[in-house]
Amino acid sequence: MFNQIDPEAKIGQNVSFGFGVRVYGNVEIGDNCRIGDFCVIGHPTVRPGSTPLKLGAAANVRTHTVLYQGSTIGPDLETGHHVVIREGAVIGENLRIGNFSDIEGACTIGDFVRMHSYAHVGRGAKIGDFVWLFSLTTLMNDPLPPSHLSAPVTIGDMVTVCVNAQLMPAVEIGRGALISSGAVASGVVPAGAVVTGADGEIAGQVRFLMHMESRTRHPWHKHFADAYPSHAQARIAALGAEIDAEAANTLDI
Repeated sequence: MFNQIDPEAKIGQNVSFGFGVRVYGNVEIGDNCRIGDFCVIGHPTVRPGSTPLKLGAAANVRTHTVLYQGSTIGPDLETGHHVVIREGAVIGENLRIGNFSDIEGACTIGDFVRMHSYAHVGRGAKIGDFVWLFSLTTLMNDPLPPSHLSAPVTIGDMVTVCVNAQLMPAVEIGRGALISSGAVASGVVPAGAVVTGADGEIAGQVRFLMHMESRTRHPWHKHFADAYPSHAQARIAALGAEIDAEAANTLDI
């Protein structure tokens, strides 16, 4: 099998392609991108509109990833294997999305978002900056499935959604909140809150969480900021301070 690169595609400098790659014509690929084996870049969509897929510079797109036309993806995208990003997504800088995860289109995703394997982002979701979605998290958008209704999820900056948590349609997660493993979140979650259990109980404040053996405390930006590049550090510090103040003023638990 040979690569199929449409001559109409706009491809930057120093872009490499693996084996069996298909690139459609309605595509703009930035400089220094790496496209792995058996990827599809600019997959056609049946939805109205024909805007190009814009893939930012320095992306690392791993094998069997499918990126649809009509999305705009910022620099330094990093995918795992078997990832799907549908049409109409607007994605910021340095999204890292794990194996077998999917973004179902028309989503807005901020900078430095981290999605682990098997995460599902329902169509229309709005996700802020520095958000963590761990494995098996599901962002829903249909309040009466199956229907034509749409009630996407909104997630504020610096939110952490732990393994196997479920975000119900129309939930609004305040900045800096933490949704615990296996929890079901609905309604409006205050900034800096901890949500637990199948009934979505607000169990306390993130700032009281501690790993007892190491004495490491939340919020995460106070112990994990060094995992981000140097040019993000000022943003993390400023945003973290804003969120800490907001949580202190709005959450009384």
